[in-house]
Amino acid sequence: MQGTRVRRALAGRDLAVGYAVVVLVIAVAISALPAAHGHQLVLDSSTNLANLRQRPLFVLGLSAFVVATPAGLWVLAPLVVAYGAAQRWVGRLATLVVAVFGHVGATLFVAVLLATGIAHHQLDRSIAQQPDVGVSYGVAAVLGVLTARRPEHRLRWVLAGTLLLVARLAVSDTFTDLGHLTAWTIGVAIGLVVTAAGNAEDRSPGSVALPPCAPAGPAADLPADLPADTAAQRPR
Repeated sequence: MQGTRVRRALAGRDLAVGYAVVVLVIAVAISALPAAHGHQLVLDSSTNLANLRQRPLFVLGLSAFVVATPAGLWVLAPLVVAYGAAQRWVGRLATLVVAVFGHVGATLFVAVLLATGIAHHQLDRSIAQQPDVGVSYGVAAVLGVLTARRPEHRLRWVLAGTLLLVARLAVSDTFTDLGHLTAWTIGVAIGLVVTAAGNAEDRSPGSVALPPCAPAGPAADLPADLPADTAAQRPR
């Protein structure tokens, strides 16, 4: 009985739960290290400008599994909700693609802005070494996909909370919040494409609805490939 309940809870949410567990394990492992070593590990996993120049693919992947402090683990709750809802709508692979696009796209967009600001002496060069890790860009992108969908009744509170968060990010002046807004926008764009594709498929001329029941009367036992008026030609 207990195993059945667990399977039902995980149904359609395995990506979300698996991702959250990996992030939690890594966070626990980092917190168990001496403070200096833990900080260095977070810094080495960061997508700051210095790391993006030296090993971009490595840090773009690893940074999505690291949180800067244990206090940042609160984001796992919305992660499980958002990823689970998205997986049930578009599937596991599509949800993963959305999260990757949001994480990578927002990270690179912010990196370009930072590099431009440093080049024009508008930002201090020390910003190139600041840590930048976390799962929140991916979560923002997945929430963006859900925002583009006509929400079910049980997800309307998620949509309302997301829109409030976006409104707050829109008036923020930090680069991290700009990254969240960028990731959310990427998710919305993908969600609109998915929704439009689904609507187009529903309106496709080839999509013919089947009759609600089989025909009754003399024609009921005829082969399906005979013309419709054959029934009228049968002797009574």
